[in-house]
Amino acid sequence: MNPTVASARLHVRLLAAWSILFVLTGWAPKDRFTWALEAAPAVAAVIAIAALYRRWRFTPLVLVLVLAHCVVLMIGARYTYAEVPWFNLLRDEFGLARNYYDRVGHFAQGFVPAMVAREILLRNGVLPRGRWLFFLVACTCLAISASYEFVEWWVALASGEAAEAFLGAQGDVWDTQWDMFLALCGAVIAQVLLGRFHDRQLGLAGPLPEVKLREIDASNIDEVADIRVGPSQSRLVASVGKTLWQAGRRGDIDCRAVYAGETAAGFVATLVKPEEGEPGRHHVYLARLLVDARHQGRGIGARALDLVIAGARERPGCTGVRLSFVPVNEGAASLYERHGFRRTGVVDEDGEHEMWLAFGNSGAPARSNPAPSGQ
Repeated sequence: MNPTVASARLHVRLLAAWSILFVLTGWAPKDRFTWALEAAPAVAAVIAIAALYRRWRFTPLVLVLVLAHCVVLMIGARYTYAEVPWFNLLRDEFGLARNYYDRVGHFAQGFVPAMVAREILLRNGVLPRGRWLFFLVACTCLAISASYEFVEWWVALASGEAAEAFLGAQGDVWDTQWDMFLALCGAVIAQVLLGRFHDRQLGLAGPLPEVKLREIDASNIDEVADIRVGPSQSRLVASVGKTLWQAGRRGDIDCRAVYAGETAAGFVATLVKPEEGEPGRHHVYLARLLVDARHQGRGIGARALDLVIAGARERPGCTGVRLSFVPVNEGAASLYERHGFRRTGVVDEDGEHEMWLAFGNSGAPARSNPAPSGQ
């Protein structure tokens, strides 16, 4: 399934709400200079979403969060962060040391950009879901927060006392550190609280549709060609394009698309290798197995491997399945071992380690014609 994107109707409704808020908060603000500085990111967000509308639409969750962040920004712009009335009441009622609305703003500065960054990274296949995605999204938000502190610094230098309301430090010598810390907290909390819901909107969670292996033809070649692993995995497995090129040259490689429901989510390539000195007997060599970065972590690779093994078992005279993996790719090796593959101790000419799944009492096959290189 393709990522779920916000409808045109939702875009119009949120834009209408944003426009009303923009007019209300921009009408006679407490300080026009501060209003212009604080409202600028909200205006930039709307312009960017409108400019990219035909090529990119966020999920409903992220689009609503962007509006919520604009609300925080424009309220702060209307009153200045240090003088938001409702937080003045809280300060006076509980005897607080300051107006804490700016802390809310900087928490939002991490919370909302975290989901924006997460969606961009996932939908572009830059990183799969997991610890590295979580870490780099948090780092991105911390970098955005630090950059904003630089902007505040430069504005203060350029405008002197006129920037006091924009800075909103309220005499706190640790204000900059608090701002960045709260942005980091927002980024972490957003991913913990909303990560799974966000995955469902992106079509990356929930019950996995039926996984099938399908032939590649003119009707799906473009979709299959778009399958790619993350950048950090590209050195571990050859691309779909390279494998199709090898298949065209050799003529003995069977390439199939891995479908999860109606979405091309992965790719496999196999060869049938005759056993030397054993007429009528052969084994299947799994030359390539990869899952698109946008669909990893859902068990698609494991189900595709099951299908390859089941297909090999149905072949009369098939003695087993052989494959090889790049030594640093222990995640793949663990997957294969869970399916019954065992290491043979053979290292091929490309430095890859061989594994073998025997059917019945078959031993590991003698290596015949070389299979296509993993890279």
